Amino acid sequence: MTKGGMEAVEVFTTEGKGRGLKAQKEFLPGDVIFAEPAYAAVVFDSLTHVICHTCFKRQERLHRCGQCKFAFYCDRTCQRAAWLSHKNECSAIKRHGKAPTENIRLAARILWKMEREGSGLSEGCLVSIEELQNHVESFGEEEKKELRADVESFLEFWPPHCQQFGMQLISHIFGVVICNGFTLSDQRGLQAVGVGIFPNLCQANHDCWPNCTVVFNNGNHEAVRSMFHTQMRIELRALNKISPGDELTVSYVDFLSLSEERRKQLKKQYYFDCTCEHCKKQLKDDLMLAVKAGDSK
Repeated sequence: MTKGGMEAVEVFTTEGKGRGLKAQKEFLPGDVIFAEPAYAAVVFDSLTHVICHTCFKRQERLHRCGQCKFAFYCDRTCQRAAWLSHKNECSAIKRHGKAPTENIRLAARILWKMEREGSGLSEGCLVSIEELQNHVESFGEEEKKELRADVESFLEFWPPHCQQFGMQLISHIFGVVICNGFTLSDQRGLQAVGVGIFPNLCQANHDCWPNCTVVFNNGNHEAVRSMFHTQMRIELRALNKISPGDELTVSYVDFLSLSEERRKQLKKQYYFDCTCEHCKKQLKDDLMLAVKAGDSK
């Protein structure tokens, strides 16, 4: 298994939740457990002209790709850094006549990377893209309809000279994008500007009272203010003391929301019923209140 800086964590199978991550050493609040670059990432459709497509920083003046006229970059440094990921996308946009939606662009970037590197483990990844959950079997009729539309649009965008993937894998990739896409923020952390896939982060299970949090782009304000560009990545940081063997958890939704709202969102977006201690306690409290209300009638 290729680890590449992931020695402090281990993938394990959790009861009732599938795979999870657990610590291999002690961490204190604020410690970086691991850092991970995106396997693939794209800027949101509505912000493609104001956000750099490489480092995801908001800039007043951006340089546009002279070929496709779609991608924008801080400068030549970011443009050169993006070329490996943008090369196929660039020619596909020119051939297609326009850029597709963000989900299709992200799925295409994932498949182009699989074309370049194969479908096995990428450097630094604990699991392969093909091993990630897609939850397609749990989609409702409307979601299945949207998935079919996305796949059709993708096939129109995907160049005939590129490797041709089967429908099952393409559907799997779209499921991964829908269920595992992580929202990326600008350098100030004030606005969501894009979405990316981080295979290692995907292994962390949800908890409404998590022991970890995710920081985008290092949270490194000195690097943000500098003239140099840092590699776009996320960091998983400890919120409290974590002992060896403890499961590493994050909150998939806003943990400040009410319990019922969190459970509804988790069920709708991630297709599971939360059974963390926080929710179980809340459910118990709700049940006690219902019993008391029934007794008072």
